[in-house]
Amino acid sequence: MLKPIFKQVNLNINENWKLGLVGRNGRGKTTLLKILLNQLEYEGTIQTSLDFKYFPLYPKGHEDLTVLDLLLKHNPTIDIWQIERELTHMDLPRDILDQKFKVLSGGEQTKLILIELFLNENSFPLIDEPTNNLDLHGRQIVGRYLNNKKGFIVISHDESFLNQFVDHVLAINKESIDLITGNIDTWKYEKANADMLSEEKNSKLKAEIQRLNDVSRQVSSWGIKKENSTKDAAERRIAAKQMKRSKAVKKRTEEMIEEKQGLINNIENVSDLKMKVEQPRKQVLFFREFSVLRDGIPLFEPINIDVYPTERFFIEGKNGVGKSSLLNFILGEEQLETIGECKISLPENLSILSQKNQEEVGYSSLIDQLTSKDEKEEFWHLLHQLGIKRSSFSDKSSINWSSGEQKKVFLANALLGNNELFIWDEVTNYLDIMVINQLIDTINKYRPTMISVDHNEYFVDAIATKIVELKTFF
Repeated sequence: MLKPIFKQVNLNINENWKLGLVGRNGRGKTTLLKILLNQLEYEGTIQTSLDFKYFPLYPKGHEDLTVLDLLLKHNPTIDIWQIERELTHMDLPRDILDQKFKVLSGGEQTKLILIELFLNENSFPLIDEPTNNLDLHGRQIVGRYLNNKKGFIVISHDESFLNQFVDHVLAINKESIDLITGNIDTWKYEKANADMLSEEKNSKLKAEIQRLNDVSRQVSSWGIKKENSTKDAAERRIAAKQMKRSKAVKKRTEEMIEEKQGLINNIENVSDLKMKVEQPRKQVLFFREFSVLRDGIPLFEPINIDVYPTERFFIEGKNGVGKSSLLNFILGEEQLETIGECKISLPENLSILSQKNQEEVGYSSLIDQLTSKDEKEEFWHLLHQLGIKRSSFSDKSSINWSSGEQKKVFLANALLGNNELFIWDEVTNYLDIMVINQLIDTINKYRPTMISVDHNEYFVDAIATKIVELKTFF
């Protein structure tokens, strides 16, 4: 039986709004965009004169376009000075126009596809997860860029990014869709107040459900006793009528119970995650005037690092500066030429969450790698705590899971077992705001030793105890 993602939704969205679309992974955010693009069937009516355009939409593999070709493809009448103005706003050089689009970095491609969207003043952009290829600096630039635009919908789970520009928030909740005026901070404040009122209402509803259950049991018991209390035919006919009335009362009572139970379900239940944390016995990293060399030239300015037990150490810097190379060197996965002093003392039990091979490895293969029943039960428990329904666990293909739900598979795997050091690369990509806050609470509670790269400013600010910024060596 097919279950609708949205029911009885009535919305009026202004074409000038900077609308942030938020909600838990798998809740239907991208589905809503596809409905607006008329790519999915739906019941009801959508009235609009807007020309919706989706992001990201990359050139097809056979298209060997320069950047200028790409920008002019759907905007052939645009003036070059307008293109150059947009490049300036995105902190991109003028000579990038002559480069092949396919050889550019992910962050540069993201910026250019956004520019292409906004060059067409008649289009209404639907922007789906624009930050995944952007470093912190890039997110700040794109945030400022979007703040100077109007008329778009953007899906993102980066609170700091969204707070730079959104003026309205559309939240897909468990049992409702809410539209509020303001930014993410405003939405979180209003949601907290609404949840508090709902909790009070739920307590009253649960008490009323208990009372109705008691009435139902008493009526049923009374009817049975009355029917069995006499053998007289006339009395039994009267008792049968009373029994029939009691069943009708019981049915009405059960309907009222079901109705009231349906009012309870809109609060998002976020579980407390458990991390099994052990601390390393000694200092993990010691770097002095250290850098990685490429063709004999330092990738970044020499750095000094000390990482001790219980510290959460984050590596920041622009894309291409060497963050991943440094992580790979620490893990011993890449033999690199270096300068300076370094001493790496990794403990035996590591939790590693890498961006590598996440497209090839999925739920099915990770389940198959878990050898014991206890490990599988722990894995499923973690997935459930992260917001994935237990009914989904039997679908080993996970083909219908969203990108965020797929990411939770790797996060749950990284939380398994007892670990002394957590080395996580871009853990927040695709994860919804509630899971990110769930992780923040968990990490601050259990104080694991961490080495991490992440571009979600809100997440890093909430848990980092030490940060090093890699700067390009000149």
